[in-house]
Amino acid sequence: MNSKFEDKISELIQLKAEGDYWDFKEMWHSDKADLLHDIICMANNLVNRDCYIIFGVTDDYEIVGINTENNRKNQQKIIDFLRNQHFDGGFRPNVYVRTITLESKKVDIIIIKNSTNTPYTTLTKNCKPL
Repeated sequence: MNSKFEDKISELIQLKAEGDYWDFKEMWHSDKADLLHDIICMANNLVNRDCYIIFGVTDDYEIVGINTENNRKNQQKIIDFLRNQHFDGGFRPNVYVRTITLESKKVDIIIIKNSTNTPYTTLTKNCKPL
């Protein structure tokens, strides 16, 4: 039996479109700057709700799942990654990583919690990129 959360993610995939508060990725980012960019974009959304970056879904909205890949992040790795970034004002997006099973395949979701601390912007340390 699926949970309400699994049902919600499945419904978003069935829409066969990305939206203001959800985005699909076939695999985890290999570039940390791209990952940070996507998290900040979702955190700064204008729809005033939690947002989702859903991994394991192709550009054609096919569920392919996430294999054990080198770039895969768990909750602690995401928290550590965000803590190491220099956010303006010291406010960081509040995120959770959750793994669900859809069509017998593992799908990872970064849940970016809605917040009033927006907009999130980053500062680079010593003017160096990530």
